[in-house]
Amino acid sequence: MVQPVVKSPTHYGTGEVVEVPYIRVVFQCGLPKDAGVNGCRIEDVVDVALFKLNQYQKGPLACEENAEAIRYLKLAKQTMAERIHRRQIQGVFNTMARHEPVRTEDEDSDFSATGA
Repeated sequence: MVQPVVKSPTHYGTGEVVEVPYIRVVFQCGLPKDAGVNGCRIEDVVDVALFKLNQYQKGPLACEENAEAIRYLKLAKQTMAERIHRRQIQGVFNTMARHEPVRTEDEDSDFSATGA
């Protein structure tokens, strides 16, 4: 895999640029409410990959591997939506604050559901 080149914003209002040969993605830098929309989100990049794979599936390049990749990309989108929902519930959506992780242990005991 080619190591991406990351170009930090040169001034306020410019997104972060990530480049590899033949690909240039400008990601959002800062909160849109503060910096304005200056780039895309990871979800947008996943949508582009889904679009292309779905095109393949409508033609002679259709295959089970593409279908599996589509399933995983849809799972990635669902997971990102769950992250947004958790951030909203915890009151940190549209902030730079971290959200609390999902707890796997029983809150009323020292027992962990993971066995740890």
